[in-house]
Formats: sequence, structure tokens, C-alpha cells
Amino acid sequence: MIKAVLFDMNGVIIDDEHIHEKAFQKTVKKYGINVSHNDYLSCCAGKTDRKGYEDISTFFNIDLNIDELLKEKSQMYLELFPENKKSYDGVIELIKDLAKIYTIALTSSSSRSEIDLITKELGIINNFATTISADDVKNGKPNPEPYLKTAQILGINPENCVAIEDSASGVQSAKDAGCYCIAITTTHSKKDLYNADVIVDKFSQINQTLIEKIEKK
Repeated sequence: MIKAVLFDMNGVIIDDEHIHEKAFQKTVKKYGINVSHNDYLSCCAGKTDRKGYEDISTFFNIDLNIDELLKEKSQMYLELFPENKKSYDGVIELIKDLAKIYTIALTSSSSRSEIDLITKELGIINNFATTISADDVKNGKPNPEPYLKTAQILGINPENCVAIEDSASGVQSAKDAGCYCIAITTTHSKKDLYNADVIVDKFSQINQTLIEKIEKK
């Protein structure tokens, strides 16, 4: 029986991947690295910032001062967000509707400062029983630790949770933790999200009926 719905944040609640992409691109420019859109999707999307920079370093075969880059990117994001904040159509209503039926939590690869800023700005902070950030785990997505920790804090078994994700790394994290997973095609194509239990194109497709169907599969 599904008892909890665990939302990813970037690319699920907030349409801010373009802000993260711009921040990654600008911060590594001084190293002579030009990160294309496809490079960003491959190296950074759905991952913690640290993992993103590690993958950029490996992909371009160049040493990076990752701690310095993390501080620069965090500051850049906080400066860019207020003028670019935009939630996906229907997601705020979905969170509030599902909160009447299930325990709702947030499991994100973003920093604590970014999560606190976004959830307060969107007026949804009180809908979450807990929020897990990149700062709260040792291993970020695609490792299952973020979802395992969320379930542990909630006191709910992972198999009684359904995650809502938009990236391959997020789907893998949720599934490897033992959660069900609904993927939405906000940032990635269906072929990238094949491992999810269900793939949808709009938040209006997600409801209690769909969640109950997943359990019966």
C-alpha cells in the first residue's frame, strides 16, 4: 500500500534546469571548458552539483577546484532564481491534493539553501513532512541513499513509497531504493526514463487512481 509520495524538485516542481545549466556553464568557463546542452544533460542533470562537476572533470579530462566551483555556483543560482522562478503547470495543486491522502516529502539533489528558498517562495514548505537535500547524504542520485534516507526519516518502507522524477539518475535512485517511480517528461525523453513504472507527460495525469494502479502492476 502506497503511504508516501516523494517529489524530486528540479525539473519536477521547479522549472529551473536552465538556471542550473547556465550556472554550470559560466563557472567552468575560466577553465576553458564549453559545456553544451547535451554535455549538461549527460554530466549534471538529476545529480548533485558535486557529482556534476566530478563528471565534467572526467568528461573533459581536466582537474577542477570543485569546492570553489560549488560556492560560485550556489551564489550564482541564488542570484538568478528570483527573476526566473517558475513552477510547472499543475504541480503545486498536485502536491496539495496528494497531501490530503499521502505523506508528502521532497528528495532533491539540490543544496539545503536552494530547497529552503524554493519551497518558501512557492508556498509549499509546509506540505512536506521532510525534505532531503544533497547536504544530508553522502552519496547523491543515482545512488539510492537519498530515497532510503527519506523513507527512513518518514518511518515508511521504500516499497510503500512512490517517487516522482524527471531524470534517468533520479529514476535509478528511486528504483534501486525499492520505491515505485512515476517519471515525467519535463526535461528528458521517454527513452531516457524507461526504467520508471509509469511515464507521463503532464502533472494532470498523476492522481490517486494512477498511484493505485502502479501498486497492482
